[in-house]
Amino acid sequence: MRSLIFTGFSFVVFSCNNGNVPQQETAVNAKDIYTTRCAGCHGLDGQLQLSGAKALPASTLKKEEVVKQIQMGKGNMPPFDSRLSPQEIKAVADYVIQMRPH
Repeated sequence: MRSLIFTGFSFVVFSCNNGNVPQQETAVNAKDIYTTRCAGCHGLDGQLQLSGAKALPASTLKKEEVVKQIQMGKGNMPPFDSRLSPQEIKAVADYVIQMRPH
């Protein structure tokens, strides 16, 4: 069993061993991934809109839809399903969603 815990801009992935004691596996830094992989077109604040990129704070997509777009790509955006782990993709989706006005 695995779970993601959001800690600011990092996610920590835990799994349970046979004794059901959570063990930390990896830390996913969504901000770093976004900055290196996404900000070139989307901008640090999600509003650059370079090369057809959408303004992320204006998005109304549900998390599952954001995850799918990150995985599959869209338009000029390449797919990241073979470049990022499922945990990294979910962490970046959460990071992007938090850019929206509250």
